[in-house]
Amino acid sequence: MYELTQRRPQRRAARLGDGEGDLAKKRAAWRRDLRQHWPYYAMVLPALLSVLVFSYGPMFGMSLAFLDYSPVRGFFNSEFVGLKWFEAAFKSPFFLTALRNTVVIKGLQTLVGIPSALLLAVLLNEVRVKWFKSAVQTATILPYFISWVIIGTMFQNLLRSDGALNEILVNWLGMQPISILRDPQLFRWFIVLQDTWKFAGYFGTLYLAAMAAIDPALYEAALVDGANRWQQVWYVTLPCIRSTFITVVIWLAGYLIVGSFEQIYVQYNVSVYPTADILETLTFRLGIGRGQYSLATAVGLFQSIIAFGLMFLTNQVIKRLGSEETLF
Repeated sequence: MYELTQRRPQRRAARLGDGEGDLAKKRAAWRRDLRQHWPYYAMVLPALLSVLVFSYGPMFGMSLAFLDYSPVRGFFNSEFVGLKWFEAAFKSPFFLTALRNTVVIKGLQTLVGIPSALLLAVLLNEVRVKWFKSAVQTATILPYFISWVIIGTMFQNLLRSDGALNEILVNWLGMQPISILRDPQLFRWFIVLQDTWKFAGYFGTLYLAAMAAIDPALYEAALVDGANRWQQVWYVTLPCIRSTFITVVIWLAGYLIVGSFEQIYVQYNVSVYPTADILETLTFRLGIGRGQYSLATAVGLFQSIIAFGLMFLTNQVIKRLGSEETLF
């Protein structure tokens, strides 16, 4: 018995010694790697600092959602109020309207945008005239690089009462003028189609890049089996870009509750608030317009948590369905 009691501390010390030895080896290996590859670490350092300062640093501001914050009192002297501002947001009819509008608009943009980008990519992939394919691809991806401010100004000039659209409707077609930017229902669909026009080329390029990696032998085998062009698309092209498509779906799932602030803010007005006011514009008015910083932060924090939950849930559903192309 005495020998057993003496051996246990020795074994524990040996295990601890082995753990410390492994840790020392890892530290030595890390220092050696740092000395050998320090230029690469130096190149990464600015990006790392940028992420820490501009991405993780502002997360300290989430504490405003639980404080009765005042710029005069500051962070540390403001009273802790718990979930008061979350309760105030959930009881506000403006919050519920903005939440509904955000989900509806982003849902429609996703349902219209994903198939549109996929269809554009499939059609471009089937084009054999290179110059025409390049021209169409350039024209469709160009809107992605244009600021929403410029796009909003351009469409406001086109759609105003004396703009080009109403000139064509009234003088050429003999129809009544329409006011898309002031009609709540028309404005919602205008936002959806405008978003599709801007981003279809970008996501279509992602799909085209995935299609370029498909083995041509698969198309040759399908052709030998008697498949026509559309059957080749259905049985070869679409299955081969499945991983890219699933990644895009998981990515966009997190944005189902995150609206496009710039797109709506530069084009909407009071007459379309019932269908166009989203959480981002509401947060902007609360925080910047009214100085209700804690309430605005609570709305934004709620939005971020739901967005992460949607992305995680979509990822888990796809994983349960048997797909290996998941993010985590």
